[in-house]
Amino acid sequence: MSKDRLGPIVRALVGIDSQYHGVLADIVNRFNSSDAPAWNGLFKKALEQGLPSEGPKEEPGKQPPFLSVIATTKLAAIAGKKTKQCFTGDRWYHCDSDFDGWLPKDQPDAAASDIATLAFAKEWTFAEAATKILGLGAGTSIQLLGKALIENGHTMTLAQAEELVEAIERGEQTGLRIDGWGNFFFVETGNEDNPVSVGGVHRDVRDWDANVDRLGRGYRWSADDCLLVRNLDASKL
Repeated sequence: MSKDRLGPIVRALVGIDSQYHGVLADIVNRFNSSDAPAWNGLFKKALEQGLPSEGPKEEPGKQPPFLSVIATTKLAAIAGKKTKQCFTGDRWYHCDSDFDGWLPKDQPDAAASDIATLAFAKEWTFAEAATKILGLGAGTSIQLLGKALIENGHTMTLAQAEELVEAIERGEQTGLRIDGWGNFFFVETGNEDNPVSVGGVHRDVRDWDANVDRLGRGYRWSADDCLLVRNLDASKL
């Protein structure tokens, strides 16, 4: 190949990733062979037809948010009740006995509140969700996380959780899962060392189950489980 023809080719290679140099060299060789007229026709046809569209591409590096609000439920004021009286009756086939041992004996009155139902983009722990909601660092202690959740009004009473269950059973769009996945919420314990635990309700076929867990538990929950948070500022997520 003459230097006059080689110059433009060399200049074309500048700035092109080296992994494509072999392909370009093969194209050049084909245009320099006895089959050049046929190859020229194929390339001309391809240029006239244009390349197939690949559709819109996502922004490089853009990921779905870790937490997103899928519903907000307005609850009226709810009177307090005995903790042992919560999650009882025909609606509930099981209630964790740790509610009575870990929480105060009485659930307080709850003012009218907005409850946000949050969905996750990936597996999560209770502490990860709390730090994201509060805008705190990943190394924040469980004690400080609990205190901050209380101070920001993000905890719920058991009676409020019961009312959310009743709301979805009435057909309201609360965002709660009713297909076996969990609906978790922060609840106050009255214990300064462990100020917040995590309650959870889920429906198995038609009946509901209620359990309580530690905020610091490291288990990674499925992205299909959701979290209920009172007085959430969604703009901070």
